[in-house]
Amino acid sequence: GLACAASATEEGADVILFAASSQPVARGGSNHGIGTKFHERLGITDYTKDTIDGFIRQELARNGYRVDQKKWYKWINNSASTMNWLIDLMEAKGYTTTMEIGYTDTEGVFTAHPGSHNWVEQADGKESGAATGENLVIAMYEEKIKEQGGQIHYSTIGQYLIREDNNTGRVSAIVAKDPDGNYVKYVGRKAIVLATGDFSANQDMMAKYCSWVAPLLQYNEVDYDAMFQFGGLGPGDGQKMGLWVGAAWQQTLPNAPMIDAVGPMPYRQSIADFSGLLLNKKGERYSNEDVIFSYGTYAMMMQPDMTRYGIWDTAYANWFDTWETFGTTIVENEGKNATTPEGYLASWDSNVEKGTFVKGDTIEELIAQIDEVDRPNVENVKAAIEAYNQYCAAGADPDFNRDPATLAPVLEPPFYAYPLYPGGCTTLGGPKKNVNAQVLDTEDEVIPRLYAAGSFGNFQR
Repeated sequence: GLACAASATEEGADVILFAASSQPVARGGSNHGIGTKFHERLGITDYTKDTIDGFIRQELARNGYRVDQKKWYKWINNSASTMNWLIDLMEAKGYTTTMEIGYTDTEGVFTAHPGSHNWVEQADGKESGAATGENLVIAMYEEKIKEQGGQIHYSTIGQYLIREDNNTGRVSAIVAKDPDGNYVKYVGRKAIVLATGDFSANQDMMAKYCSWVAPLLQYNEVDYDAMFQFGGLGPGDGQKMGLWVGAAWQQTLPNAPMIDAVGPMPYRQSIADFSGLLLNKKGERYSNEDVIFSYGTYAMMMQPDMTRYGIWDTAYANWFDTWETFGTTIVENEGKNATTPEGYLASWDSNVEKGTFVKGDTIEELIAQIDEVDRPNVENVKAAIEAYNQYCAAGADPDFNRDPATLAPVLEPPFYAYPLYPGGCTTLGGPKKNVNAQVLDTEDEVIPRLYAAGSFGNFQR
């Protein structure tokens, strides 16, 4: 919504932006672009709209081609100019553009090019662009909107849209509730854009559109000021308003959830999952652990009580020369730097002190510290570790054919463990839209003057 209003006011449009939150809200700090001016600065020439057809087709295949390809390719072909616009705006404010590292998969399946842009206030490593950089972006947008004559009304919650001609004509207005509880009618002379977040805090909508992850959510009272949190975020305000004026729901179901359960367990690359030894609640190994964290989470959700345990030893800290965790940037000291083995080992002990990790000189001692309700069978754990260590020594994994280069044994005490559960989610999806972000009805016809962006702006149909 902020990006849309900033661009619209820049083009001379008369814009009123209102938000349910009391302030600008952002989550994370990853802004993906392909073949941008920052790629050019870094000398990255193999990630442009003209060089990545195979990569994109692989992404489409992962989704069974159940997507709107026109939206995908519109994004691919225009992301550079859009990101260059944002780079110019942020650098004019004195911020440093950074880029997160990509991901290199041992088999090439999950390999991802570096393309996630973010910003830091100073290039000394103190600010992590991927974690906090978006707060700088939204503050810039807010200032830009106001400078260009736009208005922003906070703590104002949309209630319903007004569609002319008995719900068959154009959408002309939206009724909202202001901070004093009064109802206010906002008239859109040219158009109305919905950019209202997701519906993960709406239990009924989750049951209908994304039921398989509904058990992960807590359905607490909605906090419109929440930045990043798991357990349910948005109440689906805009999605419901669209449906009430005749919008169709997107064709691809269930809607895509964004799930994260990597936690603080050791992982070497930006989007990697823990690639040591993973066991389920029965103390059994259940997968090839060398995946990215979203797929690792899906595999965990298939296990008893959707629970898993990572187990590793002290020597694992030296398995890699550096640990490039989430948010690590390509240019050293611009954003987040990679972690040294010594620093990573110290962070494990810090997590032990916080009660996040458990630590023991023997496997029996280690497992005994896991809560009794969640504690796996210690004999099964010992048997799984013994078998896994034999695979590491032999350089072959007969159970899951994992790349031998990633097989780090669990031998050197003290040992560490971390019980982990799925981390809730946000959802992407809502009313159906065409490639121009116009909301469609059940006959695939445009609902005049109604647009949608943000979580609505999904690449599915």
